[in-house]
Amino acid sequence: QWSEAGRHYGGSSTFCHFSLAMAEQCLRGEELRARHQAALLKLRKKALREKARAELAWLGHQKRCLENLQDSKGASATAAKQRKILTELKQEQAEIQHLQNIYRAAHQERKLLLKQQREILMMRHSTAQLQEKLRNLAG
Repeated sequence: QWSEAGRHYGGSSTFCHFSLAMAEQCLRGEELRARHQAALLKLRKKALREKARAELAWLGHQKRCLENLQDSKGASATAAKQRKILTELKQEQAEIQHLQNIYRAAHQERKLLLKQQREILMMRHSTAQLQEKLRNLAG
């Protein structure tokens, strides 16, 4: 009974081609999602840099004004804010890099799984062809 079910579901040439096509379609979809994710992370990284640059420019202007007014407390507080912005920027960039690494690793893992699935389906197909030849020889 088991081999009969395997002949109908796993050994069929049509089923193998269908499964292989599905695996390839999944891989193409995964690659498209990975490209979109990479683009989004790149945009996020660019937006963070631009935001930090604008904030630092504004704080630099404030600091110069405070220095011109000889307000050393205000100038040092502004410098501290600048350092805080730079620290936050570095942390955000590290987080984005971490996410990129995670997505890249997950994508590679899915590609490997789909490749293995493709190889299994091809082996099933080859086995089904050999079994068919054996049946033809026996019959």
